[in-house]
Amino acid sequence: MATGLRIGWALVNKQSLVSTAMILALGNLAAVAALNWQPLTLLIDTMFSWPNIAMAFSQIALIMCAAGSCVMITTVASARTPSGARSVALAQYALAAVIAALSLALFFAQGAQPQMSPEEYLRRNLGSGGASWVLPLIYVLLAMSLVMWAGLRHSSRSRRGRALFVFTVGITLIVAVAVLFLLRATGLVESVGVGTGATLLGCAMVAVAVGALLPSIEDWFGARRELRVIEPLLAELGRRHADVGIGVRPHGPLVFRVAERMSLISDALFLEASSERRTVDAPSGRAGDADQRPEELTAPAVTPTEQARAIAAWIHAGRGDSPGHGHVRFPGFAWLRQPEVYSDREWILAIAREYRALDRERPSAQR
Repeated sequence: MATGLRIGWALVNKQSLVSTAMILALGNLAAVAALNWQPLTLLIDTMFSWPNIAMAFSQIALIMCAAGSCVMITTVASARTPSGARSVALAQYALAAVIAALSLALFFAQGAQPQMSPEEYLRRNLGSGGASWVLPLIYVLLAMSLVMWAGLRHSSRSRRGRALFVFTVGITLIVAVAVLFLLRATGLVESVGVGTGATLLGCAMVAVAVGALLPSIEDWFGARRELRVIEPLLAELGRRHADVGIGVRPHGPLVFRVAERMSLISDALFLEASSERRTVDAPSGRAGDADQRPEELTAPAVTPTEQARAIAAWIHAGRGDSPGHGHVRFPGFAWLRQPEVYSDREWILAIAREYRALDRERPSAQR
């Protein structure tokens, strides 16, 4: 699911170095899980006519998973230019390819062994004689340790920060499995069970997948909530200014549709303000929004919530079914500008929340 979602997201958006690395990391982690499924293991071994070759492919997939994760985290945390980041990523992929080739060469150098299940193969070869596992495990340990360190450093309470933390928890479990298997492969510890490592690796895969899916899940629920918030304001402004396209349902991801509708609300608010200024100034022959009053150019000395409430009350008073229809004076263009602590999106949401609150109070006021 996580891999498919990342591939789909990359197809509908501009594919970047980070998204490619994420697809590579998740795809190869999924390959590790699939290659250790015994029916598929037997099928691959039969197709390539070499017993247990699926385990060699598992090594390569684990190495490329570590490489993709490392490229992803170093690119996000890097301050280099795009060309510099691309060069570093290519160097990391080249190193991973060399490690994978050496691991595959060591696997074939050991010769063919009797066909066995993945668990039995690990139990027999992750001992003092498991030379083919030492090199990939060292690389995975070092690369994933870097990913774990960078992930913990950049985790935060933001939406992306929370997802990065969950992803890092999964990477930490992979590091723990790599340490356990490396100790067993070097003969330092013989009591580490393969089943324990496989269980930890399964938990790690779930955590990594959840970390990859979490931003998209939160984006979807957040976009649905924002659509509910802006819907009353969107409908009213769409009734007044249908020419700006409000009400037309854009295609694409839900978060894009929310952004599109917010931009249409912003355009309609400006048109509404311009229209009202022309109406008010017409008797005096003023030039409308090109000749604003001094008080309309001054930033309002109120809190952002009060400013948003004033704009919402002005729009709400223009409704034909609103009590006191048309009795709220246009506050001025300065009131339409978002406060410094608000982004464009946050400001539209603030106005929409206040308008929605007024819309909910309207039936009780009429009664």
